[in-house]
This record gives sequence, structure tokens and C-alpha cells, in this order.
Amino acid sequence: MPKKTSIELPDSGGDNGLPLLTTNAGGKLKYIRRHEVERMLFLVEGRDRLIIKILWQTGVRVSELLTITPSDIDFKEGSIRVATLKKKSILPKKGKVIRVEIHGLEMALKENPHSMTLPEKLSDARKRLSSYDREPPEPRHRVIPISRSLSEEIASYIEGNGIKAAEPLFAISRIRVHQIIRAAGEKAEVERDISHPHAFRHGFGVNAILSGVPPLLLRTWMGHASTDSTLIYTQVLQKDPKRHLEDMGF
Repeated sequence: MPKKTSIELPDSGGDNGLPLLTTNAGGKLKYIRRHEVERMLFLVEGRDRLIIKILWQTGVRVSELLTITPSDIDFKEGSIRVATLKKKSILPKKGKVIRVEIHGLEMALKENPHSMTLPEKLSDARKRLSSYDREPPEPRHRVIPISRSLSEEIASYIEGNGIKAAEPLFAISRIRVHQIIRAAGEKAEVERDISHPHAFRHGFGVNAILSGVPPLLLRTWMGHASTDSTLIYTQVLQKDPKRHLEDMGF
């Protein structure tokens, strides 16, 4: 039998001790680390390698990745214009007024649970609110800076594959992206539960915070609707409270 050759993967690095992230609801949020991405990139080529690099270096969602076209890339400035797709529908102004009314009635009912009129008023307000259809949000985009090396790699990929300005960079399905990440993770011996596209998004957030990117700027890059979603990544900076006081340098 021919002797099996082994591939020497990049070193595992020193960030294995980073903490798990906890969501506001108490769930665990897992993220991929730099050395794990480097191992995956070492073992894949072409389109699949570029997909992994874009996910890691931009933090975009899979749905957003698949909308990117050559016209969205500013090669001069080094940035990608991304359509923020995960957006909540909007309640009309009159509906918001009724929602405030409902909140007031609920508070009043807690203070006076034996009221004969408040339950009826609350029921009526809820019916009126249900009659309002939520409006789709206005299209929104965000601009994410990218490195020169990634910009050049994207340009080379576009030219090599003859992709037109309005065509998507990756004409594949969401499921196919998941399969690509899972296969690369298996090759690189990365844990199965972080061989997932969304783990790259979280990894981007962690990497940005560790690199000193301000949370408000990171929120813009990631397209979070709430700052609370961005602040979850600051958990990786946890340390003794006294150390923070010492660092203030009075």
C-alpha cells in the first residue's frame, strides 16, 4: 500500500482560552477563532477559499453574502456595500400609539386587578393593534472596509470567472455555503458546531473587539438593529474589575 502523506497544518495559536459568549437570553454563542480559519484556508482553494475569507473578514450573513455583486465592491477605497437583510418590519405610527396605550393599561391592571373596565379596554386596544399590518422596512445598506489583499483576490476571481457587474459573486444556494463550510471544517479538524457560517460572523465580531474596534462602529459594520447585540462581543475583554480601575491611571 502507498504510504499516506500527512499535511502540516498551521499552528493552533494561543487564543483557545477566550471565553464563550452569552446572549441576553442566556444562550451560548459560539464563534470561530483566527487559527481555526487559517487551518481551513490552508486546505481549500478557489471559490470556496474566497467565500471563507469574505465571511471571516466582513462578518456578513450568508443571505447577504449571496447578494454581493462586482458593482458592490469599491476597489479604489477598499470596501463592500452590503444589503442589510435581517430587518424587522415597521409598525405604523398609529399602531405605535396603541402599543403605548396597551402598555399603560397593562400597568394599570396590575395595580388594580379587580377593575371591571380595564380588561375590556385592554382587549379593545389589542384588537385595534392587530388591525394594523406591519410595513416592510426601507432598503438599507452598509459599507464594510476590506483589506487590500481581499480586494485583489475578489478582483482576480471576478476576472477569472467573467462575472458581470450585476451578477452575484457566488451563484449558489445558502445550503451549498453551509456544505462548503462544513466540509472545510472537517478537513481542518475544526469542531463541527463552529464549522458554520454564522460562527464566522461571531468570530468577526470577537476579532474586531480584540483589535480595538469601537462597539458603535462595529455595530455599523455588522448591521445590528440594537447596540445590545454588538456589546455581547465585549465579553471577551472580561477581567478583574480592579484592573480596569488601575488602567484608568488617576
